[in-house]
Amino acid sequence: MSTEMSEDLKSRTAKGVGWGFTENILGSGIAGAANIVLAHLLSPSDFGIIGMTAIFLTLSNSLVDSGFANALTRKKEVSRKDLDTVFFFNLSVSVFLYIILYLAAPLIAGFFGQDVLVSVIRVLSLSLVLNAFGIVHKILLYRSIDFKTQAWISFAAASVAAVASIVCALKGMGLWSLVILQLVRIAVSSILLWCVSSWHPGLNFSRDSFKDMFSFGSRLLVTSIMSTVWSEIYSLIIGKVYTPSTLGLYSRAEKVKAMFTSNVGMVMQRVCYPVLSKVQDETDRQVQVYRKIFKTTVLISFTAIFGLWAVAGPFMITVFGEQWLPAVKYLRILCFSGLFLPLMLSCVNVINADGRSDITLKLEIIKTSMGVVPVLFGIFISVEAMLWSMIAVSAVLYLIHAFYVSKLIPYSVGRQLADIFPILVISAFMALIVNLFNYLDIRPWLLLLVQVAAGGLIVICIYELVYRSEEYRDIRAELQKFCKSAEK
Repeated sequence: MSTEMSEDLKSRTAKGVGWGFTENILGSGIAGAANIVLAHLLSPSDFGIIGMTAIFLTLSNSLVDSGFANALTRKKEVSRKDLDTVFFFNLSVSVFLYIILYLAAPLIAGFFGQDVLVSVIRVLSLSLVLNAFGIVHKILLYRSIDFKTQAWISFAAASVAAVASIVCALKGMGLWSLVILQLVRIAVSSILLWCVSSWHPGLNFSRDSFKDMFSFGSRLLVTSIMSTVWSEIYSLIIGKVYTPSTLGLYSRAEKVKAMFTSNVGMVMQRVCYPVLSKVQDETDRQVQVYRKIFKTTVLISFTAIFGLWAVAGPFMITVFGEQWLPAVKYLRILCFSGLFLPLMLSCVNVINADGRSDITLKLEIIKTSMGVVPVLFGIFISVEAMLWSMIAVSAVLYLIHAFYVSKLIPYSVGRQLADIFPILVISAFMALIVNLFNYLDIRPWLLLLVQVAAGGLIVICIYELVYRSEEYRDIRAELQKFCKSAEK
C-alpha cells in the first residue's frame, strides 16, 4: 500500500472514529437524555416491562439482518443486485417475524405473568419492519465511512423520538411512552436514510447474490443469535425469577454501563471493520492498523469505565433520581465485566475482516456455553452473585478471543496484554483517587462535577507528563481539529 493511500486510510479512519462518536453523542446522547427525563416520570417497573421484550426483539433483528450487513460491508465491490437482494430479504423476514411475535405475544406474557406484554409486544414489534427499510441504506454509509451523515440522521431521529415520548409520559401514558421512544426513532431514521441516499431498491433479487453473501453471513447470523442470547439471557432470568422492579433497576444499570462499553466497542467496530477489510491481504499493515485500533479502544473504554465505577453513586442520583439509587450496586459490578466487551469486539473485528466467520461462530458457541454459569448463579443465589460471576467469565472469554487473533496475525496474547497494562494501571489509579471524593459530604450534583473534573485532570496530566501514548496524542489532535472546525 502506497504512503498516500496509507495516509488517506488513516485520515478517513480518524474522521470516521470522530464522527462515529459524534453519532453516539448526538443520537444515543439525545435518547439518553430522554430516558433521564422518563426515569423521573416513570417507575422502575415500567422500564422492567420493556426490558422483558429485549431478548425477543434483539433476536428478531438478528434474524432480519442474517449477517448480510457484514457480508455487504466486507465485499470490495457491490452491485445493484446485491443491494436489492439484501433489501427484499430483510423486508420479507421482518414481516414474517412480526407475524410470529404477534401470535406469540400471549405466550410471552404468560411466561412472565404480565398481561400488559401482549399489547406491548404487538406494537413494539413493528420496529422490525420499520428498521428493515433502512438497513441497506445504512450499510452504504458504513462502506463509504460516512459517519457524518449518519450522525445527523441519528440526532434528528433521536430528537423527534425524545419529544414525542416525553409528551406522552407527561400525558400519563406510562410505559407506552417508552414504546413511542423506540418506534418513532426507528421510523424517522429510516425515512431520513431514504431521503439522503442515492440508492433505492429495484426488482433485482438474485439467487446467486443471495447464496454468495449467505455463505459468509450465515455463520455470522448464528453468531449474532448466540451473542444476543448471551447478553439478554440475564434480563430474561431476572424478569422471570425476580420482580419487574428488580429488572428495571438492573436494566438501568446495564444501559448506563453500555453507554461506556457497548457504544465505544460498536463505534470502533463499525468504523474499523471496513478499514481492516481493505488491508485484509497485507499482514504487516493489518497488524499495524489493528494494534492502533486496539490500543485506542482500550484507552477510551478503560478511562470511561473506571471513571464510571468511581462516580456511580452521585451519577445515578443526579441523573436519574433517588428512586434509582438501588441500581448503583449493580452498576459498579457491571463496570468490571464491561471492561472486556470492547476488547472482544476488537478481536471479532479482525477475525471477520480476515474472512474467518467460522472462528467467530466457534467463539460465540464457547461464549454462550460459558454463559450458563452466571445464569445458574442468578437462579439459585442472587442477582449480585450472577454479576460477579460474569466478570470471571468475561475475563476468560477475552483471553480466548485474543488467542485466536494471535493465530491469524502476528500479535501475540502477551503483546496484547502488554499494550493493555499501562492503560489499565493509569485508569485504575485515576478511579481510586476519584472514589475518595465519595466520602465528602456535599450535594450529589456538586460531587459529580468535582469527581469528573478531578478524573479528567489526573488522566490528562499522566498522559501529558508521565506516559506518552501515541493513541492519546492522536485523540487529542483529532479533538483539536474538531474544535477548530466547529469554531469556523
